[in-house]
Amino acid sequence: MDLESQLLLECDLSAAEEYLASVGGRLVKREQDPPGTLWAVLQPRNRERALFTVRMIWTVYPHRPPSVHFANEPGGTTTVISAWLAADGYRAPSNDICKPFTAEGQQLHAEWATGPHAWLATGNPLLYVLDTIQGDIDRADGRRAA
Repeated sequence: MDLESQLLLECDLSAAEEYLASVGGRLVKREQDPPGTLWAVLQPRNRERALFTVRMIWTVYPHRPPSVHFANEPGGTTTVISAWLAADGYRAPSNDICKPFTAEGQQLHAEWATGPHAWLATGNPLLYVLDTIQGDIDRADGRRAA
């Protein structure tokens, strides 16, 4: 991640942290991770469900969507199927999320480069990604894959 992207991402962190705190989650930025790597711990609205951990890797912020994967904990592996959300587009066995807000989804669907599924680099893309994932978690009632 280039320096400009790092600075732009840093500017958007506080709003993302405030949002996550308001929904019972938190943002984790680990010193040992490469620049552009963030972990989010998300609390389902159904408080009886376990927390989710999401790893986001941004390469160019805000101009490209992040790679997004679920993990068993911040810094943990992304290959544990039970760490993944059970919802449309969240493909635990394939270890990817086929949605327009992810690098993986955009890579699989060239047609998403334009039109309603195109990545928008305006506003606070970090907050957008977190809010989208939180909404999907809540719509799925916090259910997990496998």
